[in-house]
Amino acid sequence: MKNKGLIIGLIVFVLALAGCFAACGNVRIRLTGGLSEGELFRIEDKVCTEAEARLFLMNQKNRCEQAYGEKIWSVSLEDGSTFADYMSSELRDFLVQLKSMALMAESRGISLSDEEERQISEASSAYLSSVGEEALTYLGISQEEMEQLYRDYQMARRLADQISSLVQDEISDDEARVIEVQQIVFAKTAVAEDGTETPLDEGQLSSLRAEAQTAADRAAAGEAFATLQEEYSDEEAGSIQVSRADVEDSWEEAVFSMESGEISGVIETEEAFYVVRCVNNLLSEETQANKETILEQRRAARFYQEYNAFTAELIPVYNEEGWEGLSFTDEDIPACTADFYEIYNQYFGA
Repeated sequence: MKNKGLIIGLIVFVLALAGCFAACGNVRIRLTGGLSEGELFRIEDKVCTEAEARLFLMNQKNRCEQAYGEKIWSVSLEDGSTFADYMSSELRDFLVQLKSMALMAESRGISLSDEEERQISEASSAYLSSVGEEALTYLGISQEEMEQLYRDYQMARRLADQISSLVQDEISDDEARVIEVQQIVFAKTAVAEDGTETPLDEGQLSSLRAEAQTAADRAAAGEAFATLQEEYSDEEAGSIQVSRADVEDSWEEAVFSMESGEISGVIETEEAFYVVRCVNNLLSEETQANKETILEQRRAARFYQEYNAFTAELIPVYNEEGWEGLSFTDEDIPACTADFYEIYNQYFGA
C-alpha cells in the first residue's frame, strides 16, 4: 500500500480558494532597496505594502492563537525552524501569489462588475469599522488599501473559478470507486526492537510467500478471515476503505476486479504480500465524495500549470529589509476578532 501522509491541521492561508495559494515555486524574487517607503515588493504594476502584510499577519496570528494557543509560535519543526518561521515564509508566498493572481486575472481580461466594486467598498468599510482603534493604529491601512486587498482577492477568486471551469467534471464511478476490504499483510521487512527495518533476503521472502499462500488457502477453505488476520497479519485486524489512488498498481489490478465477498490469492507488491477479502466492491457515498476529491485535484493541477506558465518570467522587486519589523512573535500585534475572510464571505459568499 502507498504511504498516506498525515495532514497537520495548522491553519495556512486562504482556504476559500481551494488551495490555489499553495506555493507554486516559479516566481523568482530579486532583493532590492529601491522601493518606495512602506512597499514590500512590486510585481509589474502590482504593489504590496507593509500595511497589507500587517493585516494578514494580524489576521493569521489571531486565528492560530484561537485554535492552538499563544505558545504555537515556538513549536519546533523537523527542519529546526519554528512555526513562526514557517508562517512568515507562508505569508510572503501568499502575498506574492495573491498579487500575481490578480495580475494574471487582468491579463486574461477578467474585470469586476459595478456590483462587485460596491461589495468591495462595503466589505472594506465593514472590516475597518470592526477591528477597533488599537488594530487600526497597528495596521495603518487606508480605505483605499483595504479596497485594493479585497479587489485583488476577488480577482484571484474569479481567476481560480475561470480556470476550474475548463476542467472536465465527468468522473466515472469506476475511476473514483472506493471499496472496503479486509487484508492479511506479510511485510517484506524484519523489524528490530529499536524499530529498525531490514529487508528480508531471498530465502526469507520465499518462506514468507509460502506462509501467505497457506493463509490464502485457509481463507479459501472458509476459515474466518478475521481470525486469520489475527494469526498472520503484520497490520491490525479489521477492514479498511481504499480508492485506486491509495494503492500500488499490482494491488489495484487484483483487488478492484473482485466481487463483494471474494477472496484473493497471494498478491505481491514491493512492500509486502497480501491476501485480501473484498467486503464491499462499491461504497456509494464514499465514491461520490472521492469524485469531488479527484475533481479538485484536477482543477488544482490545471491551475498550477497555467499559473506557473504565467509567472515563469515575473520577477518581483522585493525589499528584504521591509520584513524585519514583521513577525508573528511581535507582542505589539493586537488581539482582534475581525476576520478578513469572514467579512469577505459575508459579502461574496464562501
